[in-house]
Amino acid sequence: MKGKILYQILDFIEDTSLSMIDINMAILSAGYGASMGEIDRKYEYLAQRRDAYKMNRDKKRHLQIYLSKLKSEGLITENSLNKITLSLEGKKKLNLLKKRKILNKNSYKKEKGDRMIIVSYDIPVFFNKERAILRDILRRLGFNIVHKSVWIGKVKLPKEFILAVGELGIHEFIEILEVTKNGSLKSI
Repeated sequence: MKGKILYQILDFIEDTSLSMIDINMAILSAGYGASMGEIDRKYEYLAQRRDAYKMNRDKKRHLQIYLSKLKSEGLITENSLNKITLSLEGKKKLNLLKKRKILNKNSYKKEKGDRMIIVSYDIPVFFNKERAILRDILRRLGFNIVHKSVWIGKVKLPKEFILAVGELGIHEFIEILEVTKNGSLKSI
């Protein structure tokens, strides 16, 4: 916290002193007999350049802080050539984040279908989180619960949903059926 406050104070002092330098530079570069408008344009140009430099500097600083945090958490490593690579722990974290992204319930939109779809599952306890997210996705898509693990709806299943279920490794625990005619079922 002390470092952040000290940085802000020094940054403010630097900005005010640089502002005075910008005014002097604008007057000198505008030349003798320049109008106030010309001096103002030169000052604005110098101020914009200074702001762009400051934004770039702040972005680099934030990136350095974030990289340092990732190193301290053991998610990345730096070799002798200053090349950054993922550590074993970083690869595990990346896979976990990919899995979460696959099951992002907000990426699935409700779309009416012309046939009745039945989704039934018997997912082991090991996949509790995936089961809970699957329920949320089915609810969001417009399915209605018939039984604890049986859902029904006249909804189109997005292709991404079926691919995501496969990538998560829970496809073997899920049955998706389509009612083609009254009294007949077809496995999808």
